Amino acid sequence: MTIPAPETATTWDGPFDADRAARLVENLRRELAEAKSALATERERAAELGKVVASRGLADARTAAVTKHGVPASLVGYITGDNAEEIEASAAKIAADFSAAQTTTVDPLPGKPKPQLKPGRTANDAAGGGYNPAEVARRIEARA
Repeated sequence: MTIPAPETATTWDGPFDADRAARLVENLRRELAEAKSALATERERAAELGKVVASRGLADARTAAVTKHGVPASLVGYITGDNAEEIEASAAKIAADFSAAQTTTVDPLPGKPKPQLKPGRTANDAAGGGYNPAEVARRIEARA
């Protein structure tokens, strides 16, 4: 906002003119009200811009935390925080919880024998042995 230049220099030549002084005071009050209004508008605009800058900063912090900790896209919505440190901590916790859930394996048949599916073995073979062709040939010869 620019302040207009005074129309005339204020000099009090001659006797005091009440009408002229009243107009001067009225004009100064109007200019002051306009300046206050413009200042309020600029403060509101600055507050809005501050919010935009803060949200972009938080978005950048969220993106950096997601990339750093490898948070899956399906879990990004669960990251919370009002500043970069809180976002970082939240992303780290989500990544740790998610990786712990992925590494935990559940035995599909608890308490049941697990088949050992290797060629040359039967279910009743001893755990330490393996397929030995010489032993098989000896058993065949012993039967003959």
